[in-house]
Amino acid sequence: LEQLVAPIALYPDPLLGQVLMASTYPLEVVEAARWVGVPANRALSGEALTNALKAQHWDPSVMALVPFPRVLAVMNEKIQWTEDLGRAFVAQQSEVMAAVQDLRHQAMAAGSLKMTPQCHCVIKTEAGGIISILPAAPQLVCVPVYNPTVVYGRWPVPLYPPVVFPVPVGFVYAPGVWIGFPPPIQVAIFGPLWGWGWIDWPHGHIIIDGPRYALLGVGHPFFAGGVWVHDPAHGLVGHGGFAAARVGFVGAAAGAAVAHHYAGGHTVMRGAGHDPAFARGGHAAHSFAGHSAFHGARTGHMGGRSFHSAHFAARGGGHGGSGHGGGGHGGAFHH
Repeated sequence: LEQLVAPIALYPDPLLGQVLMASTYPLEVVEAARWVGVPANRALSGEALTNALKAQHWDPSVMALVPFPRVLAVMNEKIQWTEDLGRAFVAQQSEVMAAVQDLRHQAMAAGSLKMTPQCHCVIKTEAGGIISILPAAPQLVCVPVYNPTVVYGRWPVPLYPPVVFPVPVGFVYAPGVWIGFPPPIQVAIFGPLWGWGWIDWPHGHIIIDGPRYALLGVGHPFFAGGVWVHDPAHGLVGHGGFAAARVGFVGAAAGAAVAHHYAGGHTVMRGAGHDPAFARGGHAAHSFAGHSAFHGARTGHMGGRSFHSAHFAARGGGHGGSGHGGGGHGGAFHH
């Protein structure tokens, strides 16, 4: 878990919480990264931006990352990391939170985690040794840039090195410093996208402001006690059986398409309601409406037993590996 959270553990708490929630909707992260890359979309702000994002039907946690295009870009480029983080957060929220705290203590002991004018943050050590990192001004959020291989001191388990994010183009660390801060982002201009969730460290979960969340998440489920939970009907984070796949169909019940996990692979699908669907019979699949990375209509062989899988690959440019089994490789369509 520390290996997974190493590149984000030193993010300000509000941004960290949004990344953790959004990672459980990896396909939507890919879509959002591409959406932000369109100049006309980047020019939107205020109510126009909010309305445009509502039309995408993404989870509000994904919408909240639109002010941070570099974060979205990295999550898109490192989609396997995003999926792994999302699966871990769905299954082990409190353990993921504890891993973040462990790394913050290591960074503080190494002298890397400290308040500076450049970080625009307030670092507090509270009861129980909990370290919080909060924006000094609620409407200004600064995304730190750091190398996890050095910022935490000596990495405790060399066999499991930390995930490392690429350094932004043109960014240069100050001499002798391994954590830097680009100019802060003014989240106020992004309207209601920001400020509706925060981390409850003592209980190891994320608290949601229901009314503010509802402004973005129309039709999303109610969070009991205001505690965030992953919505399996809205997205999918599944591997190894602890989060179920939800397959969308054309109409109410249009056939028996089935997605199988193939050897060494994974499946990422979104549910009915805003997805074009798999064709009948499970042999073919249609792409999303013009903007999904897609692998479909795959036939592989495992020990002579053929199987069919519709594999939506949230893979940046829309490509992934073939499924492997005892009998050979399955081909794939690239969309």
